[in-house]
Amino acid sequence: MKRYIILLGCVVVVISLLLSIYGRYKTKMSEISNNNLYYEDIYNKEITAGDLATIVNNAMDKNDRNGISKDEFGMYTENDMNSIKIDIKFLQSDEVYSIEPIYKNDISKFVRIYNTSKFKCTKIDYHKKTKFVKYLYFEELV
Repeated sequence: MKRYIILLGCVVVVISLLLSIYGRYKTKMSEISNNNLYYEDIYNKEITAGDLATIVNNAMDKNDRNGISKDEFGMYTENDMNSIKIDIKFLQSDEVYSIEPIYKNDISKFVRIYNTSKFKCTKIDYHKKTKFVKYLYFEELV
């Protein structure tokens, strides 16, 4: 009789452990899905400078909340987990600009200057380890 009680107790512990692991997995997948959906929703869609400024503010806020470190130039460094980098290609330049200098020089100036421009996200990359969005590339449209 004791063996059956011990065996039943072990089965209950194993089932509880498996359900706990599965619950954490589902929660993590939901978190990744919700995070990525915000960025994937704008992929290949035309957006305004104001919308892009909102995306930039959101990414900068997430980088700050996630404790992403900055290099000596004030640029966020990738951490292979939850960092977000955004680059923008403007029509009048062959260079690609990172969002940090734009953000630092007052994002509202960017919105004023490019208020009639449209932008399009043409590339999204993901962290291999966590599957979170790690990179967005925007191009100014004609």
